[in-house]
Amino acid sequence: MTGSLLLSAVLLPLALSVQVQELQSASVPPGAQRVAMLDLQFSASCSGDIDVRGITVAHGGMGAIRDVSSLYVMRDGQRISRGRAPSSRDGSVTFSFRPALTVPACGQNSVTVMADFSPDAAAAGEHRIVLRTPGAIDAGDAVVTFAAVAAAPVRTTAGVSQGSVSVAFLPLLQRVTYGDHRTVARLRLTAEGTYDQEMDALTLTNDGSARGTDLQNLTLETSRGTVLARLASLRGQEAFFVLTSPLLLQHGAVMMLTVRADVRAGRRRTIGFTLEEPSDLFAHRARTRR
Repeated sequence: MTGSLLLSAVLLPLALSVQVQELQSASVPPGAQRVAMLDLQFSASCSGDIDVRGITVAHGGMGAIRDVSSLYVMRDGQRISRGRAPSSRDGSVTFSFRPALTVPACGQNSVTVMADFSPDAAAAGEHRIVLRTPGAIDAGDAVVTFAAVAAAPVRTTAGVSQGSVSVAFLPLLQRVTYGDHRTVARLRLTAEGTYDQEMDALTLTNDGSARGTDLQNLTLETSRGTVLARLASLRGQEAFFVLTSPLLLQHGAVMMLTVRADVRAGRRRTIGFTLEEPSDLFAHRARTRR
């Protein structure tokens, strides 16, 4: 009898339940970044772990598709997909997760679809992001179902642009060599528009071949040597800096930042940091006036 029960459990199909978490509708200014559009919770059956390889979402609402400049997926504050503009034909976007997002057996995992809005997004445009069918979830052989879901929130564009921060990567002053506290990136930030900006986080992507512990003890520093954030090592090819407190950038002002690291890579490993997506530099209008 016990053997029969075990066999039945093994033969149970993998099942994935997808639930849309409730988010409040709200207005957003043109040019807004990292606007939460769709919060998804994946729940796996107890038959085994499930790898979610990607999802396909679609734009809805009465606003123009072109008002949304980019959509991407984030988990625990980090972007896990490339940014994509919605299709001008049907508003759809397909995201691939590499590596796949693993939902553990009997467990859950959550992601959020974020949007960046165009600086010239039309006023009063209404936007929502939806999952149309269970087939929009690429979960291999798992049977995907929708749980009772909340309606996706509506984001209405209103007001004027709140400004932005532009970034330029500067040449290194000397070649990067093996050793401690080497300069691996130099950046120039400029607060555009008429409002002061506060930067909260910065994700840099290494286009070179150095990965993981090739770079250790990374720091993001001002030109005066003030440390804004620290990392133990790269995460794959990414350096994900969360600032200990927001960095104030006065409108029209320019600020220089430096990334330093203990380099543990050999000569064949290369380093060349870039900003893969505009919202990888996450900033917003300063909350306080000077």
